[in-house]
Amino acid sequence: MSKIPLKPQNETFTDTQWQAIFDKGDNILVSASAGSGKTTVLVRRVIEKLKAGTTIDSLLIVTFTEAAAREMKERIQVALQQAINQESDEQKRQHFVRQLQLLPTANISTLHAFCLTVIRRFYYLIDLDPNFRMMTDETEILLMKEEIWTQLRDQQYEANDEAFFRLTENFSSDRSDEGVGDLILSLYDFARANPDPVNWLAHLSDHYIGKETFAENILYQSQIKPTLQENLKTAAHLLQAAQDYARSDEAMEKAAQLIDTELGMVETLKALLDADDVDGFYEQIQTLRFGRYPAFRKPEQKELSQEIKPLRDDAKKLVEQLKATFPYPPAEMMELLHRSAPVVEKMAAMTEAFMKAFQERKLSKGRLDFNDLEHFTLQILQGDGSGSEASTYYRDRFEEVLVDEYQDVNRLQEAILYWVRQVDHNPGNMFMVGDVKQSIYSFRLADPTLFIEKYLAFETENGGRRIVLAENFRSRSDVLDFTNLVFQQLMDERVGQIPYDEAAALITGFPDFPESEAFATELLLYEKEHESEEQLIDDKTEGEMQITALKIRELIESNFMIYDKKAKTNRPITYNDIVLLTPTRKNNLVILDVFKQFGIPMAVNDAQNYFQATEIQTVVSLLQIIDNPYQDIPLVAVLRSPIVGLTEDQLAEIRLANRSSDYYDAVLDYHGQQEASPLWQTVDGFLTKLEQWREEARRLPIPTLLWQIYEDTAYLDYVVGLPAGQQRYANLAALVHRAEKYEKSSFRGLYQFIRFIEKMQEKNKDLAEPLATPVEDAVRVMTVHASKGLEFPVVFLLDTTKFFNYQDFQKRYIFEEQLGAGIQYVEPAENLKFETLPFQAIKQVRLKKALSEEMRKLYVALTRAEQKLFLVGSYKNQADAFKTWQSGLTQSEMVLDPALRLVARGSLMDWVGRTLMRHPDMEAVFSEASERKRTIDHPAHFRLSWWNQETITQEVQETLAPVEEPKRLIAPDSNIDDLLKRLAYRYPYQKATQTTSYQSVSELKRLYNDPDDQQTTLLEWRSVSEKTNPQQYRYVQDELAKPKFLQETKPLASSIGTATHTVLQMIPLGMKPTQDTLALLIAELVKKQFFSDEIAKKIDRSSILWFYQTELGELLNQSSDVVKREQPFSMLKEADTIFEGFDEPDAPLLIHGIIDGYIELADEIILYDFKTDDVFGSQAQIEQKMRERYYGQLKLYCQALEKALNKPVKQTYLVLLKPKMIVAF
Repeated sequence: MSKIPLKPQNETFTDTQWQAIFDKGDNILVSASAGSGKTTVLVRRVIEKLKAGTTIDSLLIVTFTEAAAREMKERIQVALQQAINQESDEQKRQHFVRQLQLLPTANISTLHAFCLTVIRRFYYLIDLDPNFRMMTDETEILLMKEEIWTQLRDQQYEANDEAFFRLTENFSSDRSDEGVGDLILSLYDFARANPDPVNWLAHLSDHYIGKETFAENILYQSQIKPTLQENLKTAAHLLQAAQDYARSDEAMEKAAQLIDTELGMVETLKALLDADDVDGFYEQIQTLRFGRYPAFRKPEQKELSQEIKPLRDDAKKLVEQLKATFPYPPAEMMELLHRSAPVVEKMAAMTEAFMKAFQERKLSKGRLDFNDLEHFTLQILQGDGSGSEASTYYRDRFEEVLVDEYQDVNRLQEAILYWVRQVDHNPGNMFMVGDVKQSIYSFRLADPTLFIEKYLAFETENGGRRIVLAENFRSRSDVLDFTNLVFQQLMDERVGQIPYDEAAALITGFPDFPESEAFATELLLYEKEHESEEQLIDDKTEGEMQITALKIRELIESNFMIYDKKAKTNRPITYNDIVLLTPTRKNNLVILDVFKQFGIPMAVNDAQNYFQATEIQTVVSLLQIIDNPYQDIPLVAVLRSPIVGLTEDQLAEIRLANRSSDYYDAVLDYHGQQEASPLWQTVDGFLTKLEQWREEARRLPIPTLLWQIYEDTAYLDYVVGLPAGQQRYANLAALVHRAEKYEKSSFRGLYQFIRFIEKMQEKNKDLAEPLATPVEDAVRVMTVHASKGLEFPVVFLLDTTKFFNYQDFQKRYIFEEQLGAGIQYVEPAENLKFETLPFQAIKQVRLKKALSEEMRKLYVALTRAEQKLFLVGSYKNQADAFKTWQSGLTQSEMVLDPALRLVARGSLMDWVGRTLMRHPDMEAVFSEASERKRTIDHPAHFRLSWWNQETITQEVQETLAPVEEPKRLIAPDSNIDDLLKRLAYRYPYQKATQTTSYQSVSELKRLYNDPDDQQTTLLEWRSVSEKTNPQQYRYVQDELAKPKFLQETKPLASSIGTATHTVLQMIPLGMKPTQDTLALLIAELVKKQFFSDEIAKKIDRSSILWFYQTELGELLNQSSDVVKREQPFSMLKEADTIFEGFDEPDAPLLIHGIIDGYIELADEIILYDFKTDDVFGSQAQIEQKMRERYYGQLKLYCQALEKALNKPVKQTYLVLLKPKMIVAF
């Protein structure tokens, strides 16, 4: 350890934080638990290095996201400014000032951004054309991949390649060869996360060509055998616990004898495994039979039997699962392995060919994707394998390489970092910060084992040093103790990939929270099976949401007090303090609907997964039957949807017309057989429209077809009226947008478009632009992934009983970084599928990794809560939950048996429930638990409450009082004449009502846009009676404005123009702005929410920099003390000077506006105004057009300034930013 300065007594950092700030001289890994202040430590470390004389450009700081990089720069900027203000030594102050100037160009960025910098600088080392463009659109990338694969596939067919035919046969169906294409694209994506994908692909067949026996096979010994041993160990433990209960009562002797026999069977299997007698093991499990469990009639025996049988049943399941590992004799499994080798070899060869063709196509078009950035950077840095001038340059330049969120780095990224850090014989200069317990990005191919390897090695200072930050400064002890209780029993090296030991356990770092029992964690569970005459709750999801809504109403209405850290006092909870965390966005629309009923304001950005949205599924189904109506599921979905609107009874009536054929035939038969009826008329109208759409699909572009469908069905109007209508509208618009992009590719036709949509569905890509819902005080909803790095006073973790998702394991192939590829082999003659040994081994490894990530997601979710935590889920009934959880009761070890945690068809609540069964608080819920459990002494406390349909309905009725219907008011006959007179009355000043007395220049200037209306002295104002666009002009209002959702699109030019004006207003005068200072300013404005990041990207920064190079721009900088910017004004003008035909007397208008800027000299004024219009033509044409367009507006500005300042406006300039011109008036 290096010499660390003594920590001052008034320093608030902990000892381990202080060490992380100052330790140096070796590679350092900081394992920072949730809420431990790792970002603060990282920033302080950078500042201390700068104070010691290091320059900011000699540091490489890698973050996981662009937002994190911006935050890091902003924190360092603030710290440097403070250091400048506090430093008395002039030389040190100048050093800090210099670092502040270098900060905009410092290497503080994502790894992708750093890679881009490397490539821009050293592109010549790999002969790369530097004039490339990044491919950031998923649609563009996917379409290009599809095009390349189609060409490659057709070449194989034309060549009559037998190996390719066998590959296609193995992975495709008898209807389509799409399966093999999916395989190649998936394998390509997976391989590209490897530092050397070609070499990785070349070794995929190694596990298929070995000559060893089954028992000698490395996959069996390293993966399959240990898992079998673990399962048998757990089964023996469960049977022994059941046996102990059975032996406690002589009346249970039959059960005891049966379990004795089964224990002997398990011990025999364990012995065969230990001896590697795989043939004997196979024969034993094939003949293994569990006996019939005896029946007991006496109450006391039945009660004890209910304790014994679940334990025995769990053991039985574990043992019977062994049969799946040995579906046929070991010798046959090895023969199958060898027969699979040619298929795997061709699979690897086709993937390599695709990789090459795809790369060539991208480079020919001057395109790179994000994965290219990493691979090209690695090629540049490693050269021939011993380094290059680029790696030497960066190793010499960077004094330290700091990596944030190191647990999310993959092998390729690790290789890049290797070539920029110091070489092994020098002192290490890598500073890595992260928390492997929060590694939840496997879908981005993050590899947490990199962190784990260093975590274990650095414990003994083998290659570096390890520092653990365990103190949590975020949460109450209630939250931390509950989290520790759960994870001390769940997480270890086998499941979770790292031990949750004393070093990992959370420690309370903020002791100022007032003590209160009200903050104990609560489990809210809904019983799905509960008899009731009235079925008011549709399903478990709605039931869980209603429980959540009721609990939130209770918190708000009772003024539940939470502690405000800033104010250092308690305050009542608000909706904004509450966040709902969900595993996916699937149920977000249900949440919106339920919470709307309860009057709870909600803020949801991504309403739900795009393709799970009902409106998208409906339209995609309609496209499918337009392409081919002989598809039962899409057809029925459309008929049942609001587009047609048939009921289930009507669907059944149609089916009766033809019970055996496709449903479309039934529709046709019903239409042909039946006489006119309301149902027949509906079917007739549908068939007519369907035939029309099918005809239009042959000749119309897909975007046009979609708009035609929207118009014919009025479906847009319908969805807008539903809950979250704006989101639904945006979803449908996004579908058209993607269709437009699709049409620009080489693909054509509805069938190919539907296939493209299906591809995006498989990849779970969200095509819709999320609509932000800005609500000041609202409950927020987000996924667990989106919540990472954030904290909230009160957290509800929803859908905790949702089964884990393992769709990837249902495919015929599976991949793993170290073990390669496993396939299911299809026997051509019999068309039977067999799991190969690599497939089984990789499946077990991937299952453990997937469950480990689910466990880490649970950790992330629990540690988001600052003060109060709720977990919401549902079971069939209380007995079902107890049966699921009770296997954790008899454990003697603190950590649950792996087999109890490695349950594929499990849920988060299953895990949590098992960890709570040995805690004393569970006795209040399950009294039977107290009779036979091993109690855990733990400081955590929790409450569990059960809800059912009846209790929810009762609470709802008490909470939501019925709304009294308004009484109808009927006017007496005697009042009718008077009423008619009132309705016929005409207001004498009608014209005045068609304008407003309050006008803005930005509205009035529209009147100047038509040069034909301009007169030589003053504009000829439009007549009041002339109709104008109501949403653009305020001065004439004879139409209603369009609904807001019809006005919203992607960022408008007006929004970008407003943002540009804001930047011009905020630029400091006195010195010319640079690219870097401008970027910092825009980032600051985005942070302060002047405009969004999306709009910021659209601002033309070059035009702003151009302006300050002009004479007028230089004049502004030189006259900064007399320049006025964004100056508001108001003045009165008579309406008859504005509008023709406005003859009412004494009708002044209050005109208001904002002048971009002017220079107030001693005896004159210089006025200037910025415009961001897109204008085209020659310079003379542009000048004429702009003079005509803005003459009236600038005249109003001049009149206002001259009247207010009593000085003449001598010079007026219109600054045109787009064409970079200045027009003098």
